[in-house]
Amino acid sequence: MRRGYFIAAGLSLFGALAADAAAQESAYRGNAQAGREFALHNCDACHIVVANQDLRPLIGGYAPSFANIAKKPTTTEESLRAFLTHPHAYANMPYPDLAAPDLSNVVAYIVSLRGKP
Repeated sequence: MRRGYFIAAGLSLFGALAADAAAQESAYRGNAQAGREFALHNCDACHIVVANQDLRPLIGGYAPSFANIAKKPTTTEESLRAFLTHPHAYANMPYPDLAAPDLSNVVAYIVSLRGKP
């Protein structure tokens, strides 16, 4: 009887850990729609976030569009994360101090643009 209790408790713990890992993996991947909304309010001064955005960048051609960033062969989730979390050579781009969920969401949005016109 005791053995059955320990097996059930172990399986229950394993299930909880697996669910927690799945939730963390989901959060890590981000939400493309949330990333789009975040970028439209925080990145649109310099970037074209969506083709039909209401406000155009302050200086045209100043920064690449998100679609062009997504289409670069070197663009991956990892390269975007590295670029957005470390200082880089683009002095005119403010060093973004994005919260982890916002970073994941923006990365998910940019990656979602691959293959779209």
